[in-house]
Amino acid sequence: MDPRKYNVSLFYNGVDASEEIGPYLSTFSYTDAIDESDTIVFELTDREGTWARGWIPEKEDRITPSICMENWQYSGEKRTIICGDFMVDDFNFSGPPDALSINGISSPVNMDFKEMKRSQTWIQVTLQNVSQEIAGRYGLELVFEGDDIPIAKMEQSRQTDSDFLKKLVEKYGFAMKVYSKKLVIFQRKLYEDRQAVCVIAKNEVRKWSYKSSMMGTYTGAKVSYTDPKTKETIEVLVGKEGRMYSTTEKADSIADAQRIGENAIRNANRKEKTITLTLNPPILFFASDNVKISGFGKLDGIYQVEKIVHKLSRSEYSIQANGWWLRDSDDETGDNGQEESVESSSQGSQGQEYVVKQGDTLWDLAGRFYGDSTKYGQIYEANKDVIEETARRHGKSGSGQGYWIWEGTALFIP
Repeated sequence: MDPRKYNVSLFYNGVDASEEIGPYLSTFSYTDAIDESDTIVFELTDREGTWARGWIPEKEDRITPSICMENWQYSGEKRTIICGDFMVDDFNFSGPPDALSINGISSPVNMDFKEMKRSQTWIQVTLQNVSQEIAGRYGLELVFEGDDIPIAKMEQSRQTDSDFLKKLVEKYGFAMKVYSKKLVIFQRKLYEDRQAVCVIAKNEVRKWSYKSSMMGTYTGAKVSYTDPKTKETIEVLVGKEGRMYSTTEKADSIADAQRIGENAIRNANRKEKTITLTLNPPILFFASDNVKISGFGKLDGIYQVEKIVHKLSRSEYSIQANGWWLRDSDDETGDNGQEESVESSSQGSQGQEYVVKQGDTLWDLAGRFYGDSTKYGQIYEANKDVIEETARRHGKSGSGQGYWIWEGTALFIP
């Protein structure tokens, strides 16, 4: 088999500069991430002062790098990872020995996306409408994946379009990234529900670490909104009592408040269980993909890849992948391993009956019956009269949209 080879190919301001830069390149890293902008870092030697004297980069120069591999698994094999389009964000010289470091960030050509602060009132729009208008300002193609969200009114107050849109999509359970002249907005749950793209066995891992933490995680959320007709402030509770997350996000309705609360819990709890793997190339996945981890005992399961860092030097190419735990196994039925039969329930042709036990919540029951706790609203709507009447009998003015339920209540599970 021919020897393995790897190198970085790059275009600088639209011109192929691989041969000019290649001899000076000592290290290169590329970070592919969900929650942050993709980045690249070049470390270049400059012993002869070539860069310092005349090849000094300019901020906002455009770089398009690719990682090229040959003969990795068989002779004649060629693989290319296209990293995307980057803008020079900053650079610095150091010595001795004299060297230059160039940092690039994924961004549209127009820097106003990240730098110009705007004020705008958005009325009767949807999340996709807002995303499309902002993408159009910077010549970006919008890729929108997920359920569109109606928005009655919101204010963009002296915020850059980048910051404003990022906070908006996160509020409704979406993620955002700029990649290769595209603005990509995708619903996190849509990606989390996908099957694993590959299996990573423990014997394939060079180094690993796992962390489990309750710090910063929540069991429920409180969201308030003001009824436009009565001007009454209504507090909507999502999840279950315990570690409560309170948000100041404004909601348009009870349904909107529920969406905000559900996504606040999801966003906070993603990093409850995380794993970091150092792998040898090549890999068959990218940030946002789901992978199955095997051979780690009770740590096994399906993880979503949060970030991948490719590190290349003249002597080594390694990959570090970070991910958060999603579920125990990749279940084709979509119930995430939940048992189909539930104690104290009776199966009917159009649903089933369940008698509430001590400690039950609609959040937990939705997870048990549907494999998705955020569907608790379906159970509440099907039993609204019973749940609210029971709450009044226990001295409550209401159930908090099903937040409080009591032992012995017979519920219909649609």
